[in-house]
Amino acid sequence: MPCLVKRGAVMAVLLAPVSAFPSPEADIAELKASLSALKDQYERRIQDLEARLARAERQAAGAATVAPAVSARPVPKPATAQPMTAPSAPGSPPAASPPAGSSTGSNPQRSAADFNPRLSVILNGNYYQDDIDGRGASIVGEAFMPGRQFHVHGAEADTAHDHAGTQNGFNFSEAEIAFSATVDPYFDAAAYLSIDGNGGVDLEEGYFQTRLLPYGLKVKGGKFLSDFGYINRQHPHQWDFVDQNLPYLNLLGEHGLQDTGLQLTWLPELPVYALFGIEALQGDQEVFGARLGEAEQEELRLEATQDGPRLWTAFAKLSPELPEGHALQLGVSYAHNTQYQLEEILELALSGEEPLAEEAPHPDLLRTGLEGDATLWGIDLVYRYAGGGAHGQGDFKFQAEYLRSIADAEIRSATLLDGASGAELGDLPELIGASRTFTTDGLYAQALYGFAPKWTAGLRYDVLGLTNSVSGGGGGEGFGASDRWTLDLTWDLSEFSRLRAQYARNDILVAPGERAHFDAFYLQFIMSLGAHGAHGF
Repeated sequence: MPCLVKRGAVMAVLLAPVSAFPSPEADIAELKASLSALKDQYERRIQDLEARLARAERQAAGAATVAPAVSARPVPKPATAQPMTAPSAPGSPPAASPPAGSSTGSNPQRSAADFNPRLSVILNGNYYQDDIDGRGASIVGEAFMPGRQFHVHGAEADTAHDHAGTQNGFNFSEAEIAFSATVDPYFDAAAYLSIDGNGGVDLEEGYFQTRLLPYGLKVKGGKFLSDFGYINRQHPHQWDFVDQNLPYLNLLGEHGLQDTGLQLTWLPELPVYALFGIEALQGDQEVFGARLGEAEQEELRLEATQDGPRLWTAFAKLSPELPEGHALQLGVSYAHNTQYQLEEILELALSGEEPLAEEAPHPDLLRTGLEGDATLWGIDLVYRYAGGGAHGQGDFKFQAEYLRSIADAEIRSATLLDGASGAELGDLPELIGASRTFTTDGLYAQALYGFAPKWTAGLRYDVLGLTNSVSGGGGGEGFGASDRWTLDLTWDLSEFSRLRAQYARNDILVAPGERAHFDAFYLQFIMSLGAHGAHGF
């Protein structure tokens, strides 16, 4: 009987329809469905975890710093002596710095940026044309002012040296190579190299800056552009016009107040933005507080070069709270160079009288060596309005500065020269100890308006020598002023490229009683290679 049951079961299985058993295709379909469901669940889980991680990171960053709002053209805020930030395109708002005590290596995503310098290259070139055979740029940079290191006699103004090398035709101003990085939790550092069109290399800046000092204090050391005034700390590609204004170019020289030393700034916790700073600099200046070479010092019986620091500066910048879209910065600056030397050669025959002493003979030339100190005062104002239009349309900026330079010096040597041969005719010891004061001031005012997306029009007026005089030594003499009007049109194609056309009408005093009137025209290009850090206010 059991045997019959087994045989019946086997026969039933064999005779059963095939559809009663699961097919391989059905198994595969079921497995695929299960796998797809698991995959969907896994992906949703991953996405959920990623979203939670992103939210946590944003919350952590928000708790540490308050990031500025990003817009097409952000409202500018004063930002002086701020720490280095992650690289960004020009015109974008600066990123907030990490809180005190934080470690730059705590975020793996930033480790590469923290330990490798950020690099950018700025190309700056132009086409120039004036109507005095290309001498205009040189004359503008060496407008006459008393107490400067050049002689007032002869035709030397016609052969003045042009530091910038600008001539009629095509010019390559410079290629600026910028390196910047966070060294460690304690220091930032930066280096700016300038390569001119002839391949000459100059270190514009190379400095460190502290990050974690308490009470809003910050120290900068190395070679850097002084925070005196407003435009002094800007590199040429940051200027709103192709060339520098007359007061800065002539009172401070082609490179401005650029020196080696230390800077201390203090940003106190006040209801308004206020920055105070002092600088101790070596004093190696080409114009302000300039010195003579060793051979001339010995020949003119002047002191040898003093040990540094010889140049001291102090500045304060204030930015009151204004309604949305408006920003204003006011500044006052002071600089003092403890050693100033000058070789002065006067054409006495031109005046018909002895300007320093009545009892002296009347030769053709009087050569004196003078020594003293120099003081510079500055006031600056910058106002900005963000119009809210696309790519800067409706934006407005007004900027003005006034500088006043006073150099007080004593005559240490006085020699009579033959006007024809230059031979010495004798000394004038009675003039030794007489004082001479050289005073020159100047101002510039400029306005910019974004009249269309990416298009800006600018107008500038600058003047040198509102007070342009020499006093002391038994007499005084005043000279005229140099001034010019400049109009430019700028096209910012992107954050990395800029084209500019500029026209200027110049009236420059090249020597007492001698002026140069000329028109000058520029076409400029500025190209940025790599991510360039955001500029300050």
